[in-house]
Amino acid sequence: MVDLPTIISISVLLNVVIGAFLLSLYFLRQQQSYLYWGSSCLIFVLAQITATSRVFIDLPILTHFIANLLIIAAPLAAVLGIHAYNNREKYYLKRCLYLLLATAMLLFPMFQLGFDQFVTTAILAFSFLYAANALRRLNVERIIHLVLLQLCFFIHSAIMFVQFGLLVMEHFNYIKADISQVFAIILISHIIITTLTAMIWPLLMFLESEQVLSDLANRDSLTGLLNRRAFITISNNYLEQANNSLSELCAVMIDIDFFKRVNDKYGHETGDEALKWVANKIKSQLREHDLVARIGGEEFAVILPNTNQLQGENLSERIRLAINNDYFTFNDQRIKLTISVGIITHQSGSNNINELLAQADKGLYKAKVNGRNQVVTMAF
Repeated sequence: MVDLPTIISISVLLNVVIGAFLLSLYFLRQQQSYLYWGSSCLIFVLAQITATSRVFIDLPILTHFIANLLIIAAPLAAVLGIHAYNNREKYYLKRCLYLLLATAMLLFPMFQLGFDQFVTTAILAFSFLYAANALRRLNVERIIHLVLLQLCFFIHSAIMFVQFGLLVMEHFNYIKADISQVFAIILISHIIITTLTAMIWPLLMFLESEQVLSDLANRDSLTGLLNRRAFITISNNYLEQANNSLSELCAVMIDIDFFKRVNDKYGHETGDEALKWVANKIKSQLREHDLVARIGGEEFAVILPNTNQLQGENLSERIRLAINNDYFTFNDQRIKLTISVGIITHQSGSNNINELLAQADKGLYKAKVNGRNQVVTMAF
């Protein structure tokens, strides 16, 4: 079994490296969450150093009181880091400072009476529990990493509650056996989980930043659908797969009828909301593997892989009816919207996706000419 000094040394080294890395990210990106999490790591390092120095020096005010205060401050800084991700850390900063001040005022007399470990353990247990709950409010794509982080906090909280229970039972002599080894295991667990938590957070933030950059490059900022560039790239892959497997594929072009009138009559804010409403209506009728994008002002494109002509026509008609049979409501205004749809089925060949969309667009044009609010199928 690895001894405690070795674990503490490794933890100190890892937390210094992680803390320095997070602080460098803060100076690079100016994101407050990195500042607070980096500070949390370094505060935990100071807590470990001051706590372990009791082996070498007899200065309880430093090795017990200050050490416990630093141990409590570390998760509070992490909590501020969580709230900073949602830009709410300023609201919670004063609360955390007041809590830390109140803790110091409570710890000092308890430290003199020998009950400081009870207070520290209880506050840590609730701090970790609160941190796990605060993570639920984060809007992130990488759910697995978020769950892992929550799990670390929940386990950490549970360990602290167990330690508090053991401390109480030992104080009232409910436990006659020597449980110093159990406390050593709890301490080791505390150090390991704290270090693991510090490692998961920057990973989660990095992956989320990469996701944001990817969305900026590939997504329409208004509707959240794919933009034209990303749609063409992915659609060409779909088309290549269809050619290789000799399977059918449908391309659909959709345009909102008389959309300019909506902007002119109700304003561009209403027009933007109408685009989002139509986008959601289209998505609601599509299957998981279907591809949809906003490729122009009020124009949308859809690729339906492994879909024959009849299936494509039925799905296109469902989209049309979903919009036609409902009203778009915004600012107490009920607005009737309809769409025109052009569709074409691709069976085999080496044509690129732009040629296919051009044919579907001809169907869309015919739908407009024929009176709008209808689906027109083109032959390839």
